[in-house]
Amino acid sequence: MLDRPLEKPDAAHPQRQRVEQRAQIIMRVVWSAYVAAIALTLGFQLYNRLPECGDSWACTVTVTKSVIWSIAWPFYWAFYLNG
Repeated sequence: MLDRPLEKPDAAHPQRQRVEQRAQIIMRVVWSAYVAAIALTLGFQLYNRLPECGDSWACTVTVTKSVIWSIAWPFYWAFYLNG
């Protein structure tokens, strides 16, 4: 029935290489945008929360909340905007 062996997916195929390169570029852009959003959000959060620092415990809590919110917020919006 089969007169030739099954072809393995060839990673060296030029069209496949172009598709993989595009996918890598897109993912690099997406992750770069996510990291930039994290950095901007962290700066904004720290700017707004650092005046609340009264003692070392309050400062630790508010900075920890800033970091957590900065990581979660862009991720949350990505899902929120996509429905």
